Amino acid sequence: MQAGSDSYPSADFARFHTFAWIADSPLITPTSRRVEVSPLSLRRIEEAIEAQLGAKGFTEVASRDDADFAVSFTVGARDMIDVDSYPPYYRGPWNWRTPYYGRNVDVYMYTEGILAIDVFDNETRQPVWHGWAKKRITGTDIKDPASAIDAAVAAILAHFPPGSAAAGGR
Repeated sequence: MQAGSDSYPSADFARFHTFAWIADSPLITPTSRRVEVSPLSLRRIEEAIEAQLGAKGFTEVASRDDADFAVSFTVGARDMIDVDSYPPYYRGPWNWRTPYYGRNVDVYMYTEGILAIDVFDNETRQPVWHGWAKKRITGTDIKDPASAIDAAVAAILAHFPPGSAAAGGR
C-alpha cells in the first residue's frame, strides 16, 4: 500500500481539537462519473476515520458549526495493466547456452483501489489537508473489506496532523 499527504503550509493544525463530517453524506463523488460503493463499505470507512481521529485525541461533534475542522472522503478504483518485457534467458532458470533472441512479454491486469481523506478548516471553509492511499485490490480485500479499509485509513491518517509525532514531525 502506498500512502501520502499534502497540507496547506499556513494552516494552524494546533488549534484543531474537534471535527465533524462535512455533510450527512461525507463521500465526495466526481460529477463526471458515478462511483458505486457498497453502503457497508461507506459505513466502515466513516467508522474507521472516526476511530483513527479519536485515537489521535480529536473529538467528534454533532454539528459542523461547532467543529474546528470538517472531514470528507473519496473512494475510487481503476483497472490497471502492467507489462513486463525482457529477454527469454532472464526468465526462469539461468542457462548459459540459450542464445539471445526475441523477448517475452508478461501482461498483468489488476484493480487499484484509492481512498482519499480531505480536511477543511471550519473557520475559513478552505481545504487544508489531503491524504490518500492506494493499493492493489486482492481477493482477500474483496472477501474482508473491513481490514483493508482499516489499514488504508490508518496509513492515511498516520500523516495527520502534519508536524505531529505520528506524522514524523513535531
